[in-house]
Amino acid sequence: MSAKNTFKTAELMKEIMKKYNETGLRAKEEGRPVAWVTAVFPVELIYAAGLFPYYPENFGAVAAARKVAHELSAAAEGRGYASDLCGYARCGIGDAYSEEHPVGKILEPDLLFCCNTQCGSLPKWFEVASRLYDAPYFLLDSPRVGLETDHLCIEYFIEQLHEMIKFIEKQTGETFDYDRLTEVLSLSSEACRLWNEILDTAALKPAPFGFFDACFHMAPIVTLRGTQAAVDYYRALKEEIDERIEKGITAIPEERHKIYFDHIPCWPKLRWFSELFASRGALVVASQYTHSWAYSFDLDRPLESLAENYTHEFVNRCFEYRVNRKISFMNKYDVDGFVLFSNRSCKPNAFGLYAKSKLIREKTGLPGAVFEADMADLRLFSEDQVLAKLEPFFEQLK
Repeated sequence: MSAKNTFKTAELMKEIMKKYNETGLRAKEEGRPVAWVTAVFPVELIYAAGLFPYYPENFGAVAAARKVAHELSAAAEGRGYASDLCGYARCGIGDAYSEEHPVGKILEPDLLFCCNTQCGSLPKWFEVASRLYDAPYFLLDSPRVGLETDHLCIEYFIEQLHEMIKFIEKQTGETFDYDRLTEVLSLSSEACRLWNEILDTAALKPAPFGFFDACFHMAPIVTLRGTQAAVDYYRALKEEIDERIEKGITAIPEERHKIYFDHIPCWPKLRWFSELFASRGALVVASQYTHSWAYSFDLDRPLESLAENYTHEFVNRCFEYRVNRKISFMNKYDVDGFVLFSNRSCKPNAFGLYAKSKLIREKTGLPGAVFEADMADLRLFSEDQVLAKLEPFFEQLK
């Protein structure tokens, strides 16, 4: 995100996230259970139960953005954890074992909830954390979904949601409030609708908003999805973007090319990448990552709707679906090329990227590039190596 184009709403976002973190600390003080959750998890159930949802992945992203993830990772590695584990996991584990906390101490869980829709690393990380903090742990198991909807998978997931609600009731001693769940689902749907309308403005030529902006503004859709705060924030951001469209304020000066990016950004080098693309007149407009939160819930079928949304994330889909999904974004945003990030920390998204790149080029005729690095750990990033991959791509765009 260009410093010249800083959004007014950015300050509001910082304020909202500050309140969110303060609420977590207060929950600890008041004895309200803090529940660790994963980014792709039906957090609406957690909010409906009155628990405080905390995202250790977000902690890892913050540590990465502040360029200290490698320090926390080294602390985890010093305890015997492998250096090729997920960078977010290494940050969380490293902080738990560290005496110094460069981004503040990770909030200790009273309960842990994980869904393996994203990957297989998260369940093991949460299992380790469950033992470390001596906290009860519930795993939502989501079998792989292929090209078509798997009804057995949906039914299996719904049964687990019922089990999870019983687990929550046992841990809290309170009856689950289904009316409250309906309210939370309504707020979640509205926040997701606004978020995706905001993302869609990147298709305009020139555009007022892009992927690197979305990386900054995505925190509430992850952590506060299902709350009025998230709805209010994205309404304010949408109003500001509409105002920018009227005034002709663009995300980058002299936009000449639109680019698709896959997937998680390299957090400690976010500004570097943003400025690199902007200097070439290239706006990164879309990524499956920031589009992950596109949920829409049927309030008359709450658990069924939760299952349909949370089992069908692209990270839980087959190879062919993922390729087609990327191409659909490229068509929607009318891109001129694509860049795929082979992320050492995120094996499920890095796996097969070179084959996917070949297929996408064959099907679309678009130029593309694949570069290798890590989303969090600066020890695994080389500007020279990345530029060696991207400079030829920029030449192709010309």
